[in-house]
Amino acid sequence: MLRALQIENYALIRSLEIAFDKGFTVITGETGAGKSILMGALSLILGSRAETDVLHDKTRKCIVEGVFDIEELSLQNFFEENDLDYQPLTTLRREINEHGKSRAFINDTPVNLTTLRTLASSLIDIHSQHQNLLLLDSAFRLSILDQYADNASLRTNYHNALTHYLQVEQQRQELKTACAEAALRQEYLQFTLDELDKAQLQPDEQEQTEQSIRLLSHAEEIKTHLYAATQQLSESEQGNVLQELKAIQSECQPLHGLGPDIDDILRRLDEAIVELGDISYEISRKESEVEVNPAELERRNERIDLIYTLQHKYQVDSVSGLLELAEKLRQELTQQSDNEERLHELERESTQAEQAAHNLATQLSKSRQKAIPAFQKELGQRLSQLGMPDSSIEIRLEQDTEMHPSGIDRISILFSANKGVEPADLSKVASGGEMSRIMLALKSIITDSTLLPTVIFDEIDTGISGETANKVAAVMHALSLRHQVIAITHLPQIAAKGDQHYRVFKENRGGQAVTDLQLLEGDCRVEALAGMLGGDHITDTARATARELLHIQ
Repeated sequence: MLRALQIENYALIRSLEIAFDKGFTVITGETGAGKSILMGALSLILGSRAETDVLHDKTRKCIVEGVFDIEELSLQNFFEENDLDYQPLTTLRREINEHGKSRAFINDTPVNLTTLRTLASSLIDIHSQHQNLLLLDSAFRLSILDQYADNASLRTNYHNALTHYLQVEQQRQELKTACAEAALRQEYLQFTLDELDKAQLQPDEQEQTEQSIRLLSHAEEIKTHLYAATQQLSESEQGNVLQELKAIQSECQPLHGLGPDIDDILRRLDEAIVELGDISYEISRKESEVEVNPAELERRNERIDLIYTLQHKYQVDSVSGLLELAEKLRQELTQQSDNEERLHELERESTQAEQAAHNLATQLSKSRQKAIPAFQKELGQRLSQLGMPDSSIEIRLEQDTEMHPSGIDRISILFSANKGVEPADLSKVASGGEMSRIMLALKSIITDSTLLPTVIFDEIDTGISGETANKVAAVMHALSLRHQVIAITHLPQIAAKGDQHYRVFKENRGGQAVTDLQLLEGDCRVEALAGMLGGDHITDTARATARELLHIQ
């Protein structure tokens, strides 16, 4: 339960501290006094969005802090999972600095808003008059029915199964699109790869082929020059170079031993003769290897033309580039084959996931159908307690062809406030006051079946007066016997039922409007109720009525 709420520098509130007891607490005040400001401050520690315009003093930060008794709520696992210190009296705090930056804390440990909201959702349920509009929302109606039917576990399992199915189905659709696009390219890819593979390209082939073409194109010229060179070096009968050198060597040989310089010349002549002999042999061998072969030249030219054509066609500048392209195409075709196999797997997985989710949705639907008779009966009883004994309400489920986050059901609520009148769609026949009472009846039923310790009703009594107000007050008070109930109200009948009564008021301090809070007891409470009954001019009759409402002699 909520033990205390402290607010600093929020809207018209400078500093405020409120202590709450168990049972039924009512908060009253004139329109514009600041009741909604209290709810806005409370919503901050429940995880709502923070705005800088809530700062009363723009030079100081805003702090809202709530202390909750959670000893009986079995929340230790939540604290362990989020690495938080568990304390039976747990503090939720929210701070907003002058720049609008917000921070959240649980027991002085910084947390993100998701963690704060998760914990707060286990502590407080706030119901405002605006929530009445939720009665028109199918998802909200189903959630109420699921709470009554204790479908939380089944609904979670269905939600997880549906999420898994949608994820698998999305993957399948994306891969199906990719495969369809790839199929359009497959013929082109395969043709290109076949063309490159047919060419049987080799990494160094281009350089070797170009060299061979140069040799074959000049074969006759090469042979002629090499033959002439061989003749001049060693094979002509008269005046070849080697004969001349050997003659020179013979002339110098008798000088051997006459000095190191002469001996060096003789050595170099020997080496030159040997080297020229080797050169002559190599020239002769090369000359004999060079072949004048027009057919081979034509074959090599065709080969290099093919290489050049492929390079130009596929916008690369080397055989290596063509080989890399072929490998890339081969990998893409292989990947396409793998994708098609994966697509078949995803199709099977998607079908299985869809069936699993649909089975859970069917179980959820059956559980809802089973709970409806008892739920309708109890709802009718609660409406009778709220001054609508002749009302009738009917809940219908119809199944959709497709699954949605709430299952496969569409829910409609038919309502009639009077006997003999056929029930019709709730949104078309219920007045604002009737909607408020229906919502209160639903909330009282659901609250009974949950462990939420604190329920806050924020001016849900709009459109209610007279004896109906007494009945609404009685339901709220009965609810407070099992839960802490806090009601912001403008009805004296409800205010009188409170075990604790606060009055919100606004006054000028230092030239500024300030919202404050006063705990009403004794005569102060009588005067406040009399004012709610009679307006600004409080009569003794109004005071007597207030005392009667409070059961004061």
